[in-house]
Amino acid sequence: MADAAKPAAVPPATESGAYRAYVLGGLFVVYTFNFIDRQIVSVLQEPIRAHFGLADWQLGLLTGPAFALLYAILGLPIAMLADRWHRVNIIAIALAIWSGFTALFGLAGSFAHLLLMRVGVGIGEAGGSPPSHSLISDYFPANKRAGAMSVYSLGIPIGSVLGILFGGIGYHAVTQWYAENGAPDWLVMLGAGEPWRAPFLLVGIPGILLAVIVKLTIKEPPRGRYDSKPSTGAMKIGAVLKALAEKPAFWFIALGAAIASLVGYGLFPWILSYFVRIYAVDVPLAEAVARAAVPYAFVVGGGGFVGTLLGGWLTDKLGPKWLGAYMAIPAIALVVALPLYVLSLSMPVGAAAFMVLAVASALGSVWYGPVWATAQNLVAPGMRAMASAVLLFVINIIGLGIGPFAIGALSDFLRASYGADALRIAILLIAALVIPAAAFFYAASRRLHKDWEAAR
Repeated sequence: MADAAKPAAVPPATESGAYRAYVLGGLFVVYTFNFIDRQIVSVLQEPIRAHFGLADWQLGLLTGPAFALLYAILGLPIAMLADRWHRVNIIAIALAIWSGFTALFGLAGSFAHLLLMRVGVGIGEAGGSPPSHSLISDYFPANKRAGAMSVYSLGIPIGSVLGILFGGIGYHAVTQWYAENGAPDWLVMLGAGEPWRAPFLLVGIPGILLAVIVKLTIKEPPRGRYDSKPSTGAMKIGAVLKALAEKPAFWFIALGAAIASLVGYGLFPWILSYFVRIYAVDVPLAEAVARAAVPYAFVVGGGGFVGTLLGGWLTDKLGPKWLGAYMAIPAIALVVALPLYVLSLSMPVGAAAFMVLAVASALGSVWYGPVWATAQNLVAPGMRAMASAVLLFVINIIGLGIGPFAIGALSDFLRASYGADALRIAILLIAALVIPAAAFFYAASRRLHKDWEAAR
């Protein structure tokens, strides 16, 4: 009877280091597609703006609230499901949904259609991260989770850089191809013969194929197998919220991450638009997008890659000696990033400005791995997916829901007084919010030891 109560034995493949690496790599690829599909709109927002005659606030609505609202809200019930049901199934279904809506975005015929497709992408992507975080926690022990979460989080910079390059260079290449050969007849018949539409179709369809691979090759591990407290099964949302209410460190982390995300999600599309608009004064729009995309890909990919890995490495190294390091390191990184953001947007557009911006991007990415690993370590195994969903809800309602729209609205508001410089000023005003984000991370570092130990 005692043996029957134990979790089922894990298949040998899931115990091997190679298979754990495969699972982590697979989840990383899914997360990479998540950000390719999510960010390609940001890369192509200037051609979209020109085609539909949109204001900056409307672009901000597309990249922010239209995506974020249901993405954030549905994350909670999906995470409840992930604490009870097969997490791999949830990830595969979610990937197929968001990839399909990404492809359909390329066929949209109006601003309303664009909004609806973005809502669909948000619905699908809501099922990506909570079950993935929970899976990683059951494939890696606590002392390796920050590093594993950092590898997973590399999907953010790498997905973003691939989205930038594919969106920018692909749009330019398709523009040239259409100019010489014309758009495919079937796209013209659908009213979708403009070059900016093709990248959405070309990244959406492969994601559906990837969903099948995930379903067939990733196995579901027993919950909580690396934890001293055995899993007692999934907890109801009320119980999870009650448990989290007793952990001030979790809420300091959530608020710090939400504000840091507001800055990050806001700056990502609008800094690129800022460069595109400068280049478009002298060259055609498609060339301006490509010219801005290549160095900006280095900024986001190189800076984000280094910063994400650095955050995981530093906290895994220093955290066992001082738990407060998990949040103190991100706090310091954000404070140092601010003057570099200001400097990069105050210089003439060129290699030096992009280099400074890359360093700022690295520092602004340090918090990714430590935040998610710490959130997982603060709760019991049966509430990990739900805790991730609560954290994602706060981050996305505040960060993704407000960041892009706030900069777009500020740009429109400031244009009467500052003209072409309005967008740059709006970007810098939002960038200054890294200071309160750092303050919340610092507050979490002071409380972390007590709340962490209570979860063990």
